[in-house]
Amino acid sequence: MPEPEVSEKLSEKQNWIDRQIDQLLKLLNKWLFKPLDQLTILLRLFLVMALTVWFGFTAVDLWQSVSFNVIHRPIYHVSFAVGGSGGESYILGKAIKQVVENYHPNIRLDLLETIGSVDNINRLESGEADLITVQSDITPGPNAQTVATLYRDLFQLIVQDKTDIQQFTDLQGKRIGVQRESGQFLSFLEVANHFELTVEDFDFVGADDDEAAIAFETDRVDAIFRVRAPGNWIIQDLVEYHRGRLVPIDQVSAMRIKHPAFKGATIPKGTYRGSNPIVPPKDISTVGVYKMLYASKRANKRVVQAIATILKEHHQEISNAISRDTVEVKPLVANIGRPSSSFGVPIHPGAVAAYKQAKTSPSFVIKNFDFLALLLSIVVPIASWIWELRSRAEKRGKTLCESYISQVIKVMDDDDDSNLEQTLDDRKKDLYQIFDEVAQHLVDEDISQEAFRTFNEAYATACEKVERDMTAKAQQQRSDQQQITTQRMQALMVTHQKEDLSYGESLHEIDQVLQQVLEDLACDRISQESFGVFMEVYGAIKEGLKRRLTL
Repeated sequence: MPEPEVSEKLSEKQNWIDRQIDQLLKLLNKWLFKPLDQLTILLRLFLVMALTVWFGFTAVDLWQSVSFNVIHRPIYHVSFAVGGSGGESYILGKAIKQVVENYHPNIRLDLLETIGSVDNINRLESGEADLITVQSDITPGPNAQTVATLYRDLFQLIVQDKTDIQQFTDLQGKRIGVQRESGQFLSFLEVANHFELTVEDFDFVGADDDEAAIAFETDRVDAIFRVRAPGNWIIQDLVEYHRGRLVPIDQVSAMRIKHPAFKGATIPKGTYRGSNPIVPPKDISTVGVYKMLYASKRANKRVVQAIATILKEHHQEISNAISRDTVEVKPLVANIGRPSSSFGVPIHPGAVAAYKQAKTSPSFVIKNFDFLALLLSIVVPIASWIWELRSRAEKRGKTLCESYISQVIKVMDDDDDSNLEQTLDDRKKDLYQIFDEVAQHLVDEDISQEAFRTFNEAYATACEKVERDMTAKAQQQRSDQQQITTQRMQALMVTHQKEDLSYGESLHEIDQVLQQVLEDLACDRISQESFGVFMEVYGAIKEGLKRRLTL
């Protein structure tokens, strides 16, 4: 830590530089965003000279200060165990690999396809892997240290629709499709132990996830257990095409006493189909755990620092690196963040350095203040701060766009507590308002076309989900209205069939039913169309009572 007197001097120098920047930016603002063909030849030559001077005087210092040099630098191979190729971890790991290697060509992430968290932990402990993804409820070995929190996984229990399984304890004695040597198996046992069930209470089927899924499709298992992000395409296939039904997992708060990594979570209504039929038909309570990124404590500190910095600062590039074929994984990027020590695993020193980097690392300007102060009075400030302004504008645009994408995800995500009380119309209005704000920022050139396209993908996905929810709600409302109307008409028929009632008593009963229908109409429990149908039946019943009176 710097001494107080030194810190005060550095602060004064930085303030002086900031004042000079503000003055220069006011003068350069008119020039900076003009088309190049409108600049004078003199300005072009001046900028070229300024850039030449700038790079000439700073090249040596930059060469010494950059940790991973372009020439004469070693190539760091990092073995990255990321699970099966069809999982979210593998897809996200592939995108992280691309962005890391783009920014740091001397770092090579070698992806290892594995069978899950337990396999990943074993590979890290044996030295086969340097970087791994693991569920937060699975305790890693002594060599593991945390790098980042990636996203949240949910425990998803899918049963054959024809079975009578309604809760977890109904699984006793059943055939369960889950691989024994996997983190999912350990998570299943953690839940089972809470309900006082042991491994002997189940018949486990499947050497891997694919075999378990095939067993489910061919009715050779009663249930299948997965720890996956909501909207996973494999689970969607099981519930949509193979008669799968999602079953809730309750008592999460009680489970957290022994398993602090467990979080209360919900699989939102309509996650896997928004209508005809809705899947699931209602919110399903379950357990949520985080997917963590761990590194070996033997891993190079600067390499881990570089990877953690990418995860911290380049969400948009990681999202862009995910292909359109797996677009459902893109929203998970917004959840990448700084790890918490509450998981009981120490944070890797490289990750600590990355998260503290902005606070502790002195800038290039401060380190070379005396030399730069001289150049500020000549030509360097023009060239340097043109680049600085553009860089800041681009970074602000990325940050701004990411914040709007996060807002869209919050509006779309029914599991977010802030959205539980919102109506679908309110959520739709919120999406329109967010879009208008982003469009205005695009017009004002606060964000780039590329950033706007990334936002628009998230916005379109959110709009589609809200539209599906609105359609499902309207269909449910029509069904409820028809059911109420049918019940009222049945009440009329029952009264008409009571031959022991006098005409007055019968008329009194059907008028009571009419009063109930009028109340339903006033409270929007039935529609005008349903009311018209009821009144036709009411009139026919009343005429029938009159005819029976004359007989």
